[in-house]
Amino acid sequence: MDMDLNKTPEDLPSKPIIIPIRMIMPITAIGTFMSAMDGSIVNVSLVTIANALNTDMEGVRWVTIIYLLMISSLIGIGGSLGDNYGRKKIFQLGMLLFAFGSIICAFSPTLEVLVLSRALQAIGAAGLMANGLALVITYVDPSVRGRAIGINSLVVATALSTGPVLGGILTEYVGWPSIFLINVPVGLIGILLVQRFIPETTEKRVKLDYGGMITFIITTFSLVQGILTLFKGELIGVIFIVIAVISGLIFVYIENNHSTPMISVRIMQDRTILIGVISSFLCYMVYYCVVFLLPFYYQDALSFKQSQTGILMVIPPLAMAIMGPFAGFFAERIEARRSTSLGAVSLSFFVMSLAILFNIFPVGLREIVFVLVPLVAFSAGSLTTFTVSNGTSVMNAAPKSDVSIVSGLIGLSRNIGFALGTTLSSSFFTLFFTINNPDNLTSGVKYFSSYYVSLGQTFLLFSLFALISAIISYLRGSTRKKEELMT
Repeated sequence: MDMDLNKTPEDLPSKPIIIPIRMIMPITAIGTFMSAMDGSIVNVSLVTIANALNTDMEGVRWVTIIYLLMISSLIGIGGSLGDNYGRKKIFQLGMLLFAFGSIICAFSPTLEVLVLSRALQAIGAAGLMANGLALVITYVDPSVRGRAIGINSLVVATALSTGPVLGGILTEYVGWPSIFLINVPVGLIGILLVQRFIPETTEKRVKLDYGGMITFIITTFSLVQGILTLFKGELIGVIFIVIAVISGLIFVYIENNHSTPMISVRIMQDRTILIGVISSFLCYMVYYCVVFLLPFYYQDALSFKQSQTGILMVIPPLAMAIMGPFAGFFAERIEARRSTSLGAVSLSFFVMSLAILFNIFPVGLREIVFVLVPLVAFSAGSLTTFTVSNGTSVMNAAPKSDVSIVSGLIGLSRNIGFALGTTLSSSFFTLFFTINNPDNLTSGVKYFSSYYVSLGQTFLLFSLFALISAIISYLRGSTRKKEELMT
């Protein structure tokens, strides 16, 4: 298909531009993969980085936390800027900032410089996450949106699971700066490919909602930081929560009274979008509970090596890779409330099965791993079914003028789900383990029994969150896209 890439869709009198999935998905996936992977690639390298920069774990944790908090705070703004100034332009700028931040990360002489450069990385990542999927939705044929969203979900899941394995290999054999430098050539290639093959979207050129931007940053940053600190026993978390509530109320007031709000309250009044964001947050929180705790189980309880654990943790993204195309096919043919509810119920069932398994075998049988592997794979497949159907439903419900913002909200729900999934799962496991191991044992049959039972209780609790997500998902009602909102 011949087309002038210097023109926007409005400049062309013919039918809208359609770009095949096989062309647009690999290009946008570069930015999506990099930004998602860098949320987890540093985890296995934190000890090495702490030693190199002469700090402790309490200090080096900010290398991970700042990245998560900045993305959670800015992803909505990245979507708003994409709608206002062009999604291609903001996507490319995000990739450039991400690559530049990666260079500074690699050559950071102190922890403070590394944390600030990770914040710069996150600013770029927010632009990538908010506009990558939005570009895909803008230019693919509406009949294959489900498959496109399925591939995008697969890219994110694979990136998050690949990060720790790749980070460990690079840190051990090349050095910790390499986990950042690897982003630079890939990012530059991505910028050139986007410039060559993807046309620009419409620029609305309206007045930006600066008040909304500022209060949105304060709200999301304070909320996530408050939860992280509160569940570590730090009472300052209460102050952050209060700030988040006050700032959130101010944000809603500003959005209700601004002529061109960053996130229109009208969007969240759409039941499909609101339910989609909430249910997505719950399901990702449940899944990351499993993904976060199982590596500790493999290494602490079963004494597996890091390489063995890495191989086992490849199972979830592999299951998502297998399930992704099928999930996209189903999303295009089965009503979203049914397919999302089915995916969430299945996720709840398999996580509950993990809980029962740990309570049946509370004395450290190594063979249990052969039962866990398929259960985790099925859990990943269930999440893929939910994610693709939910993403298709939400993006189809998004007004054409706000597609980037809605895409950013989906990414925001995933990031907050990641934060709460890891934080709450570790907090509840610690609580249950303290109760089940009152003598504070560090070895022996009773120690392992307490360890297993505590894992089971944590998984059981989180399986209920997936069940709640299933109920909420079904309440979205009929979600077939209205013709006037189709692009």
